Amino acid sequence: MEKTGNTLYKIMRDAGISGNTEICQYMDIDYLRALLSKEMYYVKRKKFFMDNREKSIPFKTCCVLNQYGKKFTPEQNARQESINQSVRKFEEISSMMPTSCWTERVTENALMWDRNGERHKACIKSTIGDFVNAFGQMEYTIWCGKMLYEYIHTSIISDDIIWYKEPYFSDEREIRFYFSKEFSKVIPDDRTDDHILLSVNINCLIKEIVLSPYIKREAAEEIRKSFQEKYKIVTKLSEIRVS
Repeated sequence: MEKTGNTLYKIMRDAGISGNTEICQYMDIDYLRALLSKEMYYVKRKKFFMDNREKSIPFKTCCVLNQYGKKFTPEQNARQESINQSVRKFEEISSMMPTSCWTERVTENALMWDRNGERHKACIKSTIGDFVNAFGQMEYTIWCGKMLYEYIHTSIISDDIIWYKEPYFSDEREIRFYFSKEFSKVIPDDRTDDHILLSVNINCLIKEIVLSPYIKREAAEEIRKSFQEKYKIVTKLSEIRVS
Protein backbone atom coordinates (compact mmCIF):
# COMPACT_ATOMS: atom_id res chain seq x y z
CA MET A 1 0.00 0.00 0.00
CA GLU A 2 1.28 3.45 -0.86
CA LYS A 3 0.47 6.96 0.22
CA THR A 4 0.76 10.08 -1.87
CA GLY A 5 -0.34 13.48 -0.59
CA ASN A 6 -3.42 12.93 1.59
CA THR A 7 -4.92 10.14 -0.46
CA LEU A 8 -4.26 6.46 0.09
CA TYR A 9 -4.11 4.19 -2.89
CA LYS A 10 -3.03 0.74 -3.91
CA ILE A 11 -1.33 -0.22 -7.16
CA MET A 12 -1.66 -3.85 -8.17
CA ARG A 13 1.49 -5.78 -7.40
CA ASP A 14 3.63 -6.82 -10.37
CA ALA A 15 1.44 -4.82 -12.74
CA GLY A 16 4.38 -3.03 -14.33
CA ILE A 17 3.05 0.41 -13.45
CA SER A 18 3.98 3.10 -10.94
CA GLY A 19 3.05 6.63 -9.93
CA ASN A 20 5.10 7.89 -12.89
CA THR A 21 3.19 5.84 -15.47
CA GLU A 22 1.73 8.17 -18.11
CA ILE A 23 -1.97 7.76 -18.84
CA CYS A 24 -4.67 9.49 -20.85
CA GLN A 25 -8.47 9.57 -20.92
CA TYR A 26 -10.76 10.29 -23.87
CA MET A 27 -13.94 12.24 -23.15
CA ASP A 28 -16.69 14.40 -24.59
CA ILE A 29 -15.75 18.05 -25.06
CA ASP A 30 -18.76 19.25 -23.04
CA TYR A 31 -17.71 17.07 -20.10
CA LEU A 32 -14.20 18.49 -20.35
CA ARG A 33 -15.56 22.05 -20.26
CA ALA A 34 -17.54 21.20 -17.11
CA LEU A 35 -14.49 19.56 -15.53
CA LEU A 36 -12.35 22.62 -16.20
CA SER A 37 -14.90 25.22 -15.09
CA LYS A 38 -16.31 23.43 -12.02
CA GLU A 39 -13.19 21.47 -11.00
CA MET A 40 -15.38 18.48 -10.25
CA TYR A 41 -14.43 15.03 -11.52
CA TYR A 42 -17.29 12.72 -12.56
CA VAL A 43 -16.86 9.01 -11.81
CA LYS A 44 -19.55 6.63 -13.03
CA ARG A 45 -20.33 3.38 -11.26
CA LYS A 46 -19.39 0.37 -13.40
CA LYS A 47 -22.97 -0.89 -13.41
CA PHE A 48 -24.02 2.14 -15.48
CA PHE A 49 -21.38 1.88 -18.22
CA MET A 50 -22.94 2.04 -21.69
CA ASP A 51 -21.22 -1.09 -23.02
CA ASN A 52 -22.65 -4.24 -21.41
CA ARG A 53 -19.30 -6.01 -21.87
CA GLU A 54 -17.69 -3.33 -19.69
CA LYS A 55 -20.12 -3.88 -16.82
CA SER A 56 -19.38 -7.49 -16.01
CA ILE A 57 -16.44 -9.71 -15.17
CA PRO A 58 -15.54 -12.04 -18.12
CA PHE A 59 -16.66 -15.12 -16.26
CA LYS A 60 -16.47 -18.66 -17.64
CA THR A 61 -18.33 -21.42 -15.87
CA CYS A 62 -16.12 -24.39 -15.12
CA CYS A 63 -16.50 -27.38 -17.46
CA VAL A 64 -18.65 -30.26 -16.20
CA LEU A 65 -15.67 -32.57 -16.82
CA ASN A 66 -12.66 -32.78 -14.55
CA GLN A 67 -9.04 -32.83 -15.74
CA TYR A 68 -9.26 -36.57 -16.48
CA GLY A 69 -12.28 -36.18 -18.77
CA LYS A 70 -14.68 -37.70 -16.28
CA LYS A 71 -17.98 -36.13 -15.28
CA PHE A 72 -18.19 -34.35 -11.96
CA THR A 73 -19.94 -36.16 -9.15
CA PRO A 74 -23.15 -34.58 -7.77
CA GLU A 75 -21.11 -33.32 -4.80
CA GLN A 76 -18.54 -31.72 -7.14
CA ASN A 77 -21.30 -30.12 -9.19
CA ALA A 78 -22.93 -28.71 -6.05
CA ARG A 79 -19.61 -27.26 -4.85
CA GLN A 80 -18.95 -25.77 -8.27
CA GLU A 81 -22.36 -24.11 -8.39
CA SER A 82 -21.75 -22.65 -4.93
CA ILE A 83 -18.48 -21.16 -6.19
CA ASN A 84 -20.24 -19.82 -9.30
CA GLN A 85 -22.82 -18.08 -7.12
CA SER A 86 -20.07 -16.54 -4.98
CA VAL A 87 -18.39 -15.09 -8.08
CA ARG A 88 -21.69 -13.74 -9.40
CA LYS A 89 -22.45 -12.19 -6.01
CA PHE A 90 -19.06 -10.49 -5.94
CA GLU A 91 -19.66 -9.25 -9.48
CA GLU A 92 -23.01 -7.76 -8.41
CA ILE A 93 -21.38 -5.97 -5.48
CA SER A 94 -18.35 -4.76 -7.44
CA SER A 95 -20.58 -3.34 -10.20
CA MET A 96 -21.49 -0.49 -7.85
CA MET A 97 -17.87 0.61 -7.56
CA PRO A 98 -17.17 4.14 -8.86
CA THR A 99 -14.78 3.34 -11.74
CA SER A 100 -12.51 5.58 -13.81
CA CYS A 101 -11.03 4.15 -17.03
CA TRP A 102 -7.79 5.43 -18.58
CA THR A 103 -5.29 4.05 -21.07
CA GLU A 104 -1.52 3.82 -21.01
CA ARG A 105 -1.50 4.54 -24.75
CA VAL A 106 -0.09 8.06 -24.54
CA THR A 107 0.17 8.52 -28.31
CA GLU A 108 -3.04 9.25 -30.21
CA ASN A 109 -5.15 6.29 -31.17
CA ALA A 110 -7.67 6.61 -34.02
CA LEU A 111 -9.82 3.79 -32.61
CA MET A 112 -10.08 5.50 -29.23
CA TRP A 113 -11.21 8.72 -30.87
CA ASP A 114 -14.11 6.86 -32.48
CA ARG A 115 -14.80 4.26 -29.81
CA ASN A 116 -18.33 2.82 -29.93
CA GLY A 117 -19.20 5.46 -32.53
CA GLU A 118 -19.14 8.12 -29.79
CA ARG A 119 -16.29 10.08 -31.35
CA HIS A 120 -14.77 11.44 -28.16
CA LYS A 121 -13.89 15.08 -28.61
CA ALA A 122 -10.90 15.51 -26.30
CA CYS A 123 -8.14 13.58 -24.59
CA ILE A 124 -6.49 14.57 -21.30
CA LYS A 125 -3.03 13.39 -20.28
CA SER A 126 -1.79 12.73 -16.77
CA THR A 127 0.18 10.22 -14.68
CA ILE A 128 -1.09 7.75 -12.10
CA GLY A 129 0.51 9.77 -9.28
CA ASP A 130 -0.89 13.09 -10.51
CA PHE A 131 -4.36 11.58 -10.88
CA VAL A 132 -4.33 10.44 -7.26
CA ASN A 133 -2.77 13.65 -5.91
CA ALA A 134 -5.30 15.80 -7.77
CA PHE A 135 -8.05 14.76 -5.33
CA GLY A 136 -6.27 15.63 -2.10
CA GLN A 137 -7.93 14.35 1.06
CA MET A 138 -11.24 12.54 0.63
CA GLU A 139 -13.33 9.69 1.97
CA TYR A 140 -12.33 7.22 -0.76
CA THR A 141 -9.31 5.00 -1.20
CA ILE A 142 -8.19 4.77 -4.83
CA TRP A 143 -7.19 1.33 -6.08
CA CYS A 144 -5.26 1.32 -9.33
CA GLY A 145 -4.45 -1.57 -11.65
CA LYS A 146 -3.72 -2.65 -15.17
CA MET A 147 -6.55 -4.62 -16.77
CA LEU A 148 -5.89 -8.24 -17.74
CA TYR A 149 -7.56 -9.29 -21.00
CA GLU A 150 -8.59 -12.89 -20.52
CA TYR A 151 -11.52 -14.92 -19.29
CA ILE A 152 -11.49 -16.03 -15.68
CA HIS A 153 -12.59 -19.26 -14.12
CA THR A 154 -14.11 -19.83 -10.73
CA SER A 155 -10.72 -20.79 -9.34
CA ILE A 156 -10.04 -17.06 -8.92
CA ILE A 157 -12.02 -16.04 -5.86
CA SER A 158 -10.59 -12.74 -4.66
CA ASP A 159 -10.60 -9.01 -5.31
CA ASP A 160 -8.29 -9.73 -8.26
CA ILE A 161 -11.22 -10.68 -10.49
CA ILE A 162 -12.17 -7.00 -10.88
CA TRP A 163 -9.02 -6.51 -12.96
CA TYR A 164 -10.13 -8.95 -15.68
CA LYS A 165 -11.74 -7.92 -18.94
CA GLU A 166 -12.79 -9.63 -22.18
CA PRO A 167 -9.92 -10.22 -24.65
CA TYR A 168 -11.98 -8.18 -27.14
CA PHE A 169 -10.78 -5.00 -25.39
CA SER A 170 -7.05 -5.80 -25.30
CA ASP A 171 -6.00 -2.95 -27.62
CA GLU A 172 -7.19 -0.43 -25.02
CA ARG A 173 -4.32 -1.18 -22.60
CA GLU A 174 -6.54 0.12 -19.85
CA ILE A 175 -5.39 1.46 -16.50
CA ARG A 176 -8.37 1.42 -14.15
CA PHE A 177 -9.09 3.24 -10.89
CA TYR A 178 -11.68 2.00 -8.38
CA PHE A 179 -12.89 4.26 -5.56
CA SER A 180 -13.53 2.31 -2.36
CA LYS A 181 -14.70 3.23 1.12
CA GLU A 182 -12.41 0.62 2.66
CA PHE A 183 -8.63 0.81 2.85
CA SER A 184 -7.99 -2.92 3.22
CA LYS A 185 -10.30 -4.24 0.50
CA VAL A 186 -12.13 -3.09 -2.60
CA ILE A 187 -15.80 -2.53 -1.78
CA PRO A 188 -18.35 0.05 -2.91
CA ASP A 189 -20.08 2.59 -0.70
CA ASP A 190 -23.74 2.15 0.24
CA ARG A 191 -25.13 4.69 -2.20
CA THR A 192 -27.28 3.83 -5.20
CA ASP A 193 -26.79 6.87 -7.45
CA ASP A 194 -25.13 6.21 -10.81
CA HIS A 195 -22.01 8.32 -10.18
CA ILE A 196 -19.98 10.34 -7.70
CA LEU A 197 -18.56 13.85 -8.08
CA LEU A 198 -15.20 14.67 -6.53
CA SER A 199 -13.46 18.01 -6.11
CA VAL A 200 -10.23 17.99 -8.14
CA ASN A 201 -7.22 20.21 -8.82
CA ILE A 202 -7.34 20.41 -12.62
CA ASN A 203 -3.79 21.72 -12.98
CA CYS A 204 -2.49 18.72 -11.05
CA LEU A 205 -4.77 16.32 -12.90
CA ILE A 206 -4.27 17.51 -16.48
CA LYS A 207 -0.82 17.93 -17.99
CA GLU A 208 -2.00 18.30 -21.57
CA ILE A 209 -5.19 18.36 -23.64
CA VAL A 210 -5.47 17.05 -27.19
CA LEU A 211 -8.53 17.96 -29.27
CA SER A 212 -10.26 15.45 -31.50
CA PRO A 213 -9.52 15.24 -35.23
CA TYR A 214 -13.30 15.22 -35.75
CA ILE A 215 -13.57 18.86 -34.67
CA LYS A 216 -13.31 21.20 -37.64
CA ARG A 217 -9.85 22.73 -37.72
CA GLU A 218 -10.97 26.34 -37.30
CA ALA A 219 -13.23 25.51 -34.36
CA ALA A 220 -10.54 23.35 -32.76
CA GLU A 221 -8.06 26.23 -32.95
CA GLU A 222 -10.52 28.53 -31.15
CA ILE A 223 -11.09 25.94 -28.43
CA ARG A 224 -7.33 25.39 -28.11
CA LYS A 225 -6.67 29.09 -27.55
CA SER A 226 -9.53 29.40 -25.07
CA PHE A 227 -8.46 26.43 -22.92
CA GLN A 228 -4.79 27.37 -22.92
CA GLU A 229 -5.36 31.02 -22.05
CA LYS A 230 -8.08 30.48 -19.44
CA TYR A 231 -6.78 27.39 -17.65
CA LYS A 232 -3.03 27.59 -18.41
CA ILE A 233 -3.03 23.98 -19.62
CA VAL A 234 -1.11 23.02 -22.76
CA THR A 235 -3.73 22.30 -25.44
CA LYS A 236 -2.94 20.80 -28.84
CA LEU A 237 -4.78 19.90 -32.02
CA SER A 238 -4.85 16.28 -33.09
CA GLU A 239 -2.11 15.12 -35.42
CA ILE A 240 -4.50 12.62 -37.01
CA ARG A 241 -6.26 13.66 -40.20
CA VAL A 242 -9.74 12.35 -41.00
CA SER A 243 -11.71 12.71 -44.20
